[in-house]
Amino acid sequence: DIIILDCKENMNDGKTYTYFSSVPRLMESSSRSPPYDFVMKVDDDTYFRLQYLVDSLKNLTRQELYYGLVIPCAITGIGKYMAGMGYLLSYDLVKWISVSDIPKHNLVGPEDKMLGKWLEEGHHGKNWHNTLSAMYDFEGKPRTCTHKLWSETVAVHRLKSQERWITTLKYFNATLDL
Repeated sequence: DIIILDCKENMNDGKTYTYFSSVPRLMESSSRSPPYDFVMKVDDDTYFRLQYLVDSLKNLTRQELYYGLVIPCAITGIGKYMAGMGYLLSYDLVKWISVSDIPKHNLVGPEDKMLGKWLEEGHHGKNWHNTLSAMYDFEGKPRTCTHKLWSETVAVHRLKSQERWITTLKYFNATLDL
């Protein structure tokens, strides 16, 4: 599902909180409890390969999961937070965000860093999954968190031009049958 929120586009003023805190209220009327195993926030300049995402989640826990590309990206274990290109939370964490005062009173700041801070202060998100080289920035400058396109990709970020989108979609044969 895609949710469109009635909030001003912003990176540093609570959009991520608005999104994650709205999901339980909007989705819990479903007959399934919880309505979803995971909830993900994704930038609009990121290409996600959904089957690779699903495959990467199959053997992961559905509790206390914080999934994405750890920043700084040179770290192979637990870092400070996941990159804002796209991160995924297990539903229990989304539910916690919707009721906790920690995120509610800490809205201002870079959204990806703030989420990491909320989880750290609340002693939540114990199960980190660092996608390492499966999520990355389109090759170019700056050279952090970037490499060439490759077949095991979950997500490519910084597709800020039509040329980058075309290159990425062609590489993954995403437009082959269109």
